[in-house]
Amino acid sequence: MSNPKRVIICLVMLLAAIFLNSTQAAPPIPPTVQTFFSYAQISGVQISPDGSYIAILVADKTGEDRKGMAIMDLKDHSITASFKTIGDQVIYRYWWANKERVLIATATQTGSLDSPIPDGRLYGINVDASQLEMLLGNAPSASQQFTRIRAQHETHYFWRMLYIPPEDAKQVIVESYTGPHQPEQAYSLNIYDGTLRNVAHSPAIDGELFVDNNGAVRMATGSNGLTGVPQFFYRESGDSLDWKDLSSLMVKGDSADSELTPLGFTADNKDIYWIGHTPSPSLTLGLYTLDPETLKTTLLFGDPDFDVNNMIWSLEWQKSRHIIAVTTMPGLPALHILDSDAPESGYLASLYDAFPGQVVDVTSNTRDGSQLVIFVHSDRNPGSYYLFNTKDNKVALLFNLLPDIDPQKMANMRPVVFKARDGVALHGYLTLPLGSNGKNLPLIINPHGGPHGIRDEWGWDPEVQFFASHGYAVLQVNYRGSGGYGMQFQDMGYRHWGTSMQDDLADAVHWAVGQGVADPKRICIYGASYGGYAAVENVIRYPDLYKCAVGYVGVYDLTLLAHHGDIHHFASGQRYLDIALGDDDAELEKYSPAYNADKIKTPLFIVYGGADMRVVPENAKELMSALDKASIKYEMMYEPNEGHGFAKPEHRFELYTRMLQFFDKYIGPDAVKH
Repeated sequence: MSNPKRVIICLVMLLAAIFLNSTQAAPPIPPTVQTFFSYAQISGVQISPDGSYIAILVADKTGEDRKGMAIMDLKDHSITASFKTIGDQVIYRYWWANKERVLIATATQTGSLDSPIPDGRLYGINVDASQLEMLLGNAPSASQQFTRIRAQHETHYFWRMLYIPPEDAKQVIVESYTGPHQPEQAYSLNIYDGTLRNVAHSPAIDGELFVDNNGAVRMATGSNGLTGVPQFFYRESGDSLDWKDLSSLMVKGDSADSELTPLGFTADNKDIYWIGHTPSPSLTLGLYTLDPETLKTTLLFGDPDFDVNNMIWSLEWQKSRHIIAVTTMPGLPALHILDSDAPESGYLASLYDAFPGQVVDVTSNTRDGSQLVIFVHSDRNPGSYYLFNTKDNKVALLFNLLPDIDPQKMANMRPVVFKARDGVALHGYLTLPLGSNGKNLPLIINPHGGPHGIRDEWGWDPEVQFFASHGYAVLQVNYRGSGGYGMQFQDMGYRHWGTSMQDDLADAVHWAVGQGVADPKRICIYGASYGGYAAVENVIRYPDLYKCAVGYVGVYDLTLLAHHGDIHHFASGQRYLDIALGDDDAELEKYSPAYNADKIKTPLFIVYGGADMRVVPENAKELMSALDKASIKYEMMYEPNEGHGFAKPEHRFELYTRMLQFFDKYIGPDAVKH
């Protein structure tokens, strides 16, 4: 293969030319902020089934993420086809349907902290740029040109890709819907002309369909439209009309948000891969096989203390795939091989040896398994794509995700464990500035959002590395209620958002001070979403612990969250809030910063977007109004067109520039002046 660095430079120049638009470039930004918080120019690399091409997701000229896709010939590195999104569209996912055609699903990115929302559109394009068509959904704009847009009496919106045949074919199985809260349907889709044929109708709503290894639709999940209780159905064959209700298997899970779920069928199509609770006291999530006829489960892997979090499948193209390994995250990521005889297990072992201290993910492979695209990443490395030849066991660098980041100059994210005041073990991560002695440092504690089912993990985190590069120790703690440690630990957080969950954060600070890491006079707290709530609620509960706090798109009135926002669009979302928060408004007000602003003594920086549908802007407005009434000063950043987290590059750069200035002012180089 030719010089990888030269290939990268040439390709980036080509992509820049392809994806130019009329938007003016943003003004110059301090290089350090731009380095950490720019989106990757190139991401999502996948190889074609025959190994002739790779497809690549690209940012546009303004730096916005996943705005286009390019197809590159691996022989001469020429760009043979490209696809551009328009307006608020981003590329959500894409698939090689066969060796000559790629299918592309688009979405709307409403905020950087939210997953893109699929817009129901599915496009197709050939590697030679021919036959660009919108196959499902409505045309987003008259300015978008296609070979042909089909006229349909009923519009079908793409939801998920269910099955791509193991051999080149013109038909795939897709999941689609005709409107909100309607039962999902499965269709055989002609990937060239968009012709549809219905093959299944889900017995549930707001869920997913699952196929076996032959493409037959045989499972469905969803929720009761009135109660939000999870549902699960199974049938013996793809043409059976008899759906067996197995919902009782799912309601044995977490009371608010059951994580028990089917994953797919085993290679023989008889049993189901199932995520279930282990018999440990912690009720961690383990991998099982489930016999759908007898309901007998067999444990394949479980850890008494930590949930399984990723499944690694064999490399067959759809047919007879099986799970060969799982991962857990006890602190550092751990790989557990289940099928040591699978050739993929040997590949993984050699790749982990070749990239010590890093995680290796397979993004795609050729049909014959001779070539893989792998993504290698760690706490210090944002990630690099390599082409791995399984015949000669050699790798060749394709692209670095963020080429301006030097992993050797990044800080280590160190797992830590300590006890809360009531004896509960808490896990987290401590990142110290590179080259420091790790003592008496200014500390930023950074509670994660969510809060339930989410956890901080070891890996690349631009916020953590940015603050560490400016001399700050950063502490992340998986407070009770976080995911990853079993149902018992997660349940401990329900209806304790303002009490024991807050105490865990304060205990983490006291632990860092006790270890000699943190200077007790130089501590700030920063978080986003629920983390924004925690940042402000913690300075109310512990007014003398912090010198400053940053709340980013935070929840400051729990009654607003309980009755407003997009979580209520689904009965399951309302059910979750009723259990996680409760419905006692007096209790919710008691632990809402907007109702207790007069107790705040700590300088605040409040950041929010006017288009936030998850945490409505009234949260920040109510808090600021209460602060004004109490004559408490604060700093504020408001972007009217941003959602739940700032997505525009220029707003991200400004946010972190101002945030760094805020920390510097109170616990950093400028603190002596205040």
